[in-house]
Order: sequence, then C-alpha cells, then structure tokens
Amino acid sequence: MTRSSFNKSFALSPIMLCIALQAHANTSTDMEHIEVHYKRSSITSEITEDTEKLIEMPGAMGDPLRAVYALPGVVAAGGSMSEPAVRGSSPSDNMFEVDFMPAGYIFHDFGSSIFNRYIIQDFQLYSAGYGSSYSNATGAVFDVTLRNPKYQPITTTLDLTMFNAGVFVEGQLSDSTAFYVSGRKSTLPLFFEEGEELEDEDGEPTGVTINDAPDDHDYQGKFLWDINANNTLTFNFTGAEDSAAAGFNERSELAQKTPEFQGDARFIREFNSQNVLWDHYNDKFHLRVGVGALDHSGRLEYGRRATISNGYFEEESEKQYTYKTRLNYRINPAHQLVMDAAYFDNETQYSYDTFQYLCTELDPDCDLKKGERISGKRTIDIDSGFVGLAHIWQLNNDWQTELGVQSQHNKYTDETFTSPRLAVSYFVTENSIISVKAGRYNRMQNVEYILPEIGNPKLKSQVADHFTLGFSQELDDEWSWSVEGYYKTMDDLPLAIDDGPNAEDLYNNDVEGRAYGVDLLINKNKTDNWYGWVALSYAKSERTDLSRNITRDYYADTPLVFNAVFHYEINEKWQGGFNFTARSGQAYTPIVGVRENPDHDGRFLPVYGEPFSERFKVYHRLDIRFERKTKIFGNDGQLIFELMNAYGQKNIAYIDLDYDRVKSVNDLYIEEEEDDFSIRPSIGFSVTF
Repeated sequence: MTRSSFNKSFALSPIMLCIALQAHANTSTDMEHIEVHYKRSSITSEITEDTEKLIEMPGAMGDPLRAVYALPGVVAAGGSMSEPAVRGSSPSDNMFEVDFMPAGYIFHDFGSSIFNRYIIQDFQLYSAGYGSSYSNATGAVFDVTLRNPKYQPITTTLDLTMFNAGVFVEGQLSDSTAFYVSGRKSTLPLFFEEGEELEDEDGEPTGVTINDAPDDHDYQGKFLWDINANNTLTFNFTGAEDSAAAGFNERSELAQKTPEFQGDARFIREFNSQNVLWDHYNDKFHLRVGVGALDHSGRLEYGRRATISNGYFEEESEKQYTYKTRLNYRINPAHQLVMDAAYFDNETQYSYDTFQYLCTELDPDCDLKKGERISGKRTIDIDSGFVGLAHIWQLNNDWQTELGVQSQHNKYTDETFTSPRLAVSYFVTENSIISVKAGRYNRMQNVEYILPEIGNPKLKSQVADHFTLGFSQELDDEWSWSVEGYYKTMDDLPLAIDDGPNAEDLYNNDVEGRAYGVDLLINKNKTDNWYGWVALSYAKSERTDLSRNITRDYYADTPLVFNAVFHYEINEKWQGGFNFTARSGQAYTPIVGVRENPDHDGRFLPVYGEPFSERFKVYHRLDIRFERKTKIFGNDGQLIFELMNAYGQKNIAYIDLDYDRVKSVNDLYIEEEEDDFSIRPSIGFSVTF
C-alpha cells in the first residue's frame, strides 16, 4: 500500500460521492438532472486485475489458485500435484478461507482448484506475518473472495476443455437480487476404460487395473440481496468431491511392497458447505456477520479381496458450525480498529481397520513404519474459538502501524494462546515502503496425532514465530518491484516414538524447525499490450529431532525457485504468453540397499540412507497458452490452446525399488518416477449466451 492509496481508503465512499454529485446537479440551473443508480455490491462483482493475470497464466488451465505456484515462496511439496508449501512451512500449516468462512478443501486431488474461474473476485496469499483476523494457522493464509453476482439479464456460459466441463449461469432476479450457480465435472473418466490395466512408459503392465477412473466435480452458488444502501445479505453454497478406484494384483508395486494391500482399493472425499453473510455499512464502520455449516468426509479402502478378507479402511468425517463476525471501525482518519470473533463447533469422527503407522513428515517412507493391525471408532469435539483486535494508526504521512493481539482457545486440548501481531510501514517516498512484520501463531495437531489409541491426546499444539522485513517500490510505466526476507521458528512439532520408556505415548512434541529466505518480485502491469512478472526465491527449511539432537533438511526444502510469466495481446482477437519455471531438485532419501521383508518370504524392502540428504536434478518446465475470441453460433466465445511442459522435460520426483527386478538382497535396482507428464496439449472453448 502506498501512502496515497492509504489516504484514498478514507476518502468519500461511492455513496457519499453520488450524494455530492446529486447535490451539485440540484443547485446548477444550467445542468440537466442526473439520476444516479448505485449498488454497493457492484464494487466486488468484477474480478481484480491481479486475479485476471492468474487466470490467464499458462499452465494453470484458467485456474487462478493453481497459478499460485508462480508466486514467490510457494512450492509444490512432494510433486506438482501436491498442495502448496509456503516459505518452508508444511502444507498442513496453511489455512483456507473462502468468503470469510472456512472451506473443506480448495484443491482437487488431480490438479485443479474447486472454483470456476468466473467466480473468483480476488485472491490474497498471506505468506507470513499476517494480522489478528486469522487463527489456527502457522504457515500461510489463502484468502479467496468470490465475486458478487452481476445485475444483468440471465446468461449461461458453457466451458469444455480436455480435463473438465462446466456450466455457469448468472443474472438478475429483481431490482435488488441477483445470483449465479456453477457446476463442473472432470473429463478424466473419458481417458480411461473400466477394467483397463495401466502401462508404464515402456508399455509394460503395472499390475494396476482401473475400476473407477479418477473423477472429481464441484459446484458453487451465490444469492445476493441488496436490502438497501447500507445492508446486504448473501447466501452461498460450495461443494466438491474426488474419487477413484483401482485393483492391485500381485505384480503391482503396492502389493510387492505391502502384500496385505493386494486387492481392490477405493478412495473418496467430499465436502458441502452453506453460509449466510450479513454486511452492514455506514460512514464509520463495516460490520460483517457470518453463520455457516460444513460437512466434510473422506474414506480410503484397500486390500479388499472377497475370498480372503474384507480388507482395510480409514474414514474421517467432520461436521462444523461456524459463527463469525468482523467489525472494521474508523475512529478518525488516523485511527482504525479491526475486531474479530469466531467460534467453530466441530465434531469429528474417525474410524479405522488398518495397521498402526507411527509416522510424521520426518520419516522418509511411512510404508516401512507398519505396526500391528488395529481397529476402532472415535468421536471427539475439537471446538475452538478466538477473538482478535488490531489498531491501525497513521501516525503521519511517513509512518503507519498495525498492532494486534489474538486469543484462541482449543477445547479438546484445553489450551489458550495469546498471540501478539505487529506490522510497521515507513513510507520512504510517495511510492516506496519499508515494512516490518512480526507475530506468534498456533494450530492444533493433525487429528490422527491426537486421537486416543492411535495418537497422543496430550500433544501440545504447534506454535510458530514469524519475522519479515521488506521493501517495495512503484516505478514509472506500471513497473514495480519488491523484496522481502523472512525468518520463522516452529516449536512443538510431532515426533513418532519408536521405542524407549515413553513408547506407549506414540508421539511427543520433540521436534522444532526453522525456515528463512528472501523473495524477489519484479512486476509489470498491463501497458503497451503486455504484462508479466519475474519471481526469484531463496529459501532454507529444516527440522530438528530434539531427542537425538539431529537437524535435517525438511522434505519440502527448495533452496532456489525461479518463475517468469509473460502475456501479450497480439490483436483484438488473439492473446498469448508463456510461463517458465525452474527450481532446485526435490530433497529425497537415497536407497542404499535391499533387505528381506520380515512378514513375507520372498519379498523385499528398501534400506534407506540419511533422510532427505540428496536431491533430484533441477526441475524446469515451460508452459504456453494462446486464446482467441470468436463467435460460436452467433454467441460470444473463446478458444483456448495450451501446451504444458512444452519441450517434454522429464522431472523426477520419486524413487523406489524396482520390485520386478529385485530377486535377492544383492539386487539393488532403483526405479524413478516422473513428477510431470510429458508434453501435454489441451484445447478448450467457452461460449456465453
């Protein structure tokens, strides 16, 4: 935020501006009367320029949230289809908020986000040092704002790409109400045939048979009522589902490594949420109140063989009711208060019939941590709530501060955290800022670590401290640049206990971590028909096992990441661009030998070396995208051409034994698996009528 933009935030509201124009019209004898029609909700019915850039980014398939990997400090932890790890934190440390309310999940398992590109109004990524309005997160905050429906005749837009198909309907119901609904379905099942056995890149059978092809779908909807100039009421609903089913015979890698899991496997996860939001505006404050319901579940079945056993399963379901409010109060042009309060009424049920796996992110291969077979069912209340208060003070034209504090209570662990947050900005010039941020953050452990019998209910919550120092500057011709350094500490992370006097606890808090680095961003907004940005990140992330005083690289540690994005409007019909990514190879644990499987004669398991001590070769990839405006049956349409991994780079992301070739402990054969597909073209179109 520049000094001028801060001052503008306290300028006349659009309503006051309209009143001023109307008054001037009434007092001017030589001026024609102008009637001004204004709806406050129209301000957020159009997507922001930054979000539009992410939608158009090559390789993201029109999905602004998938484009987040081109932003500084963001990497895909464990491969390109994984959830994002931000500035050295775990993907589990992140928080996702959609329209002020929590979401079940925002990324499908097979690559895209759950949102139609037409409905995202704004997307903010808070990488570190965010304020007191966000709780239960020690990593990054993904804050997604869905745009308001437009007051227009009802229109329908159809989309079809190689990987999904969708329909989007939007329009006005009355002078004060509008809506939109969206539904999308994956086209992946069209590429698979039921009963088909998959083959590897050499055309050899893998022992994996498709029972139900990988599939996903999602839906969103929003109904808006502009009650009057000061009040709006919004009802929105969101849902998504991901599923797949396959059979693993004795030749499959899974069955050779863990023979108990030979047979049919099925996976499904889904969520449905409904929220009601009331917004009240006046000259002094903006009050937002939200009430929502979230139903989220997931089930994994494996090793099902009707002639032998009913197999194994793990299932988790949660029902959560959210009550949340935020008051943004402007005391005067120099002072502003932001007050937050929320309560999350959460009941989680976990049932299982599987093997005990004592494993965390510090372990290179959880499959080798298999213990005794266990079964059970548990229902726990993991209610939580928080209150937050922040004071924003414009001391003078050069200094701005935000001092906040948050108090959060976790019912299940009976913990209360009081966390300070601070941000200071110094305006060196009208267009350049030095900023410093610091804060303490906390989150509950993952449910599987704190459940009785399979975890340790006495585990303390994780805490983290964030510190950042940055400089940003706006230049001529829509150029800008920023650089920010950060340092994070993480405490009370979980450690799996294999043996020792406290082995019955299964897990303890004897892990700490730290992450530090610097992010550079050079950006050009659209002028002369083009825009683009270059992002370069240096980072280091590590974890320390305090019980043995051993410090190692974190599995998602990625020292160098480079992204370059370019977009050009060729003419009125054509536009296109590219996205080039290069980053340090992913850390992995080398396999140094072979040992016999103690549970199965004639089967073998890998022997690992130092965890996360080696790296794959540098990852790099080029994506290209072109769009063309056209007419389809007389209606406005768009053709989209994408070429992902344009030069077919083979990026390795995973290794294991080549179990087909290993016949004794002397046979050390390693099999590499690619992170990306080879060259993948895509053609899509959309039409609006």
